[in-house]
Amino acid sequence: MSSKVLPALFAGAALFCLSASAQFEESGLAMVDPWGMGFLEAGEPALPASLWKASDTSTLLPMMQDVRTQGLTPGERTLMRRMALSPANAPQGTESPALLAERARIMFELGEARATAALMARLDTPPPGMDSDEIATDLNLALGNEAQACSTDSGKPRDGAYWAMLRAVCAALRDNTAGAELAIEMATSQGVDDKWLTSAVFAASGDLPNPPEARYDSGIALAISSKAGLTPPDKPLSTTRPDLAAAMVARPGLPAPVRAEAAAIAAEAGLIDTSDWRKVLDTLFAEPDFEPKSKLEMAIATVRNTEMPEDGRADAVATALTEATANPARFAAVSKVLLPEIQALSLTKETAKHANLFAHASIAARDFEGATLWTLVPDIDGAPETRAVDFAMIDALGVLAGNGDAQEIGTRLVTESTSKADRKAAARLFALWTMADITPPPSARALMASDSEAPGKTDKPGAVVAILAAAEAGAAGEAILGTVALTGGDPSELDVADLTLMGRALVAIGAQDAASELALEATGYWKAGK
Repeated sequence: MSSKVLPALFAGAALFCLSASAQFEESGLAMVDPWGMGFLEAGEPALPASLWKASDTSTLLPMMQDVRTQGLTPGERTLMRRMALSPANAPQGTESPALLAERARIMFELGEARATAALMARLDTPPPGMDSDEIATDLNLALGNEAQACSTDSGKPRDGAYWAMLRAVCAALRDNTAGAELAIEMATSQGVDDKWLTSAVFAASGDLPNPPEARYDSGIALAISSKAGLTPPDKPLSTTRPDLAAAMVARPGLPAPVRAEAAAIAAEAGLIDTSDWRKVLDTLFAEPDFEPKSKLEMAIATVRNTEMPEDGRADAVATALTEATANPARFAAVSKVLLPEIQALSLTKETAKHANLFAHASIAARDFEGATLWTLVPDIDGAPETRAVDFAMIDALGVLAGNGDAQEIGTRLVTESTSKADRKAAARLFALWTMADITPPPSARALMASDSEAPGKTDKPGAVVAILAAAEAGAAGEAILGTVALTGGDPSELDVADLTLMGRALVAIGAQDAASELALEATGYWKAGK
């Protein structure tokens, strides 16, 4: 359930009215093997069907079991989605069924619950503790497709705590109080003891004077919380189920503050577009009694306040952006959602102190014209003293993001880099251009040769070479797993030589876009406010 799906969810969550046997457009491979099932969006690049070629299943299994699925950078997430959702020929080896189960688990943890349910329906060996019917039903509940979710209860008998409590919740959703009470009694007799869910079901019928707080950690909890009108808890939403957060954005009836918090989680995870997050924020601001609480909300409110001086408005935006420098995904998401506020600011001698941060945020939002505006500080009378090399660096970052003439900008950066520290920083940036398959000009290559950083950050140099070897062998999946294992959520911590080899590997498997994104992240540009 990615960003291009969400508009359809807003139009009507019926898009996900499906059972675990839902049909996807399958390649010919999928007619005989679930490895061949593909779940990428139309037009989204897929890896070659031979992506597991030349890989040994006994080697792949621990790599898939250990790979991170949380706290991914945008570049890492692109790679993981492409690896997990691309149709492929089955890897050869006795561990292939276990690998297929790991593929389903990874898809689920990436927030692709709908695709996971469809894949798991075809598996002989599902991931431990996961049930395809339960996943599909629970997501239908989260999306508000209650009739579809509850219709599954009238089919084949199902055992387990989830299905026992589903009967009670579905009865409550139909305003069948007697049926809900009977279902709870039956669940209790089967040894199911979920005190919160029992209380929530009774609260939905109006028979509980002191109802519990709402819970949003599952579709079933979300549905009954909404039905009973339970008060949202003070603690933050969990970030471990971004699919639920994305569903909450589109679900009618939830309080606007809860939807806004969910939208932030889903946008950071790449499951919704930041424009959808912005729509939720606009709804929140339209509420009569709304008072901004978070730094992001304060930034929007402050910029909208026409009586606030320009420097105060800029300070509020800078504070929100600085808070978002915890990781690349958050900085990118917040930069995009605050882009209207950044664009509403003027470059003055008072706002110039934030020029570097605003330029970096503009690059994150791919507003290159805006980024250029914030490099014009030297033209402002009374502005703080600046260095030409800093603005040349910003233009060089723009090249990594896909904007500008690499030859002209690279030559200018070499000219402006006069100190030893600046030359080393420029040499690293030029090396990252190479990682992204961008050719630096001759003077930049000379600078790279003479002033490159000293190695020393890599714990296992052979691991990087193994990634390149895997790519050259056609083992794209293995190359991706190795890359994500090494980048660790912050590529800027790695040696530039290692990053360059990883970039070469990603370009070789057809993932140049991900290589470019990782190269941009490896500059540490998202740490501008720290």
